[in-house]
Amino acid sequence: MRWLTVVGLLSMGLLVWGAWGLWGELATTQPIEFPHKIHLDFLQCTFCHDRATKDVVAGRPSIEKCLSCHSGGEASSQELKKLQAFGEKGQEIPWKRVWRLPSHVFFSHRTHVMVAKVSCESCHGPMGTLEHPPERPLKRLSMDDCINCHEKREASQRDKTEEMKAVKAVSKRRISPDCNACHR
Repeated sequence: MRWLTVVGLLSMGLLVWGAWGLWGELATTQPIEFPHKIHLDFLQCTFCHDRATKDVVAGRPSIEKCLSCHSGGEASSQELKKLQAFGEKGQEIPWKRVWRLPSHVFFSHRTHVMVAKVSCESCHGPMGTLEHPPERPLKRLSMDDCINCHEKREASQRDKTEEMKAVKAVSKRRISPDCNACHR
């Protein structure tokens, strides 16, 4: 009987582990159905995620940033009403994080966005096509993705002009054999 219990528990554990592998992480539901597509038709990612130009993290826009465009008049949709309600209460929108690198990985948005001029889509996928927030990351990144991108950029920039030297330097530095360049 004891043997049967152990086998049953192990089987159940394997089923749960297998299901997790098939379906991945749980879906994230955001407090507002933010349509990236509409916004990216006339704005750049860094208009809302302005910390990406000056900081390690891109961050999420403040309620003030959202209300700078969406504050006046009667809200035309349920989602705009939610946005304005957060503003009236003086609350930030409690966005839930979707993209997360492992805690030991160092990645500077500023370096990649401002210095290397890497497009946001390179890592985040086609956000400009989404009419609803993504439930999961659109792309899964591995260390190989980072190394391949750096190697491609280095190869394509060998013959570029003087302005590309800074990009080359960043690219070279990040492919250092020193693991601590990216793993901290």
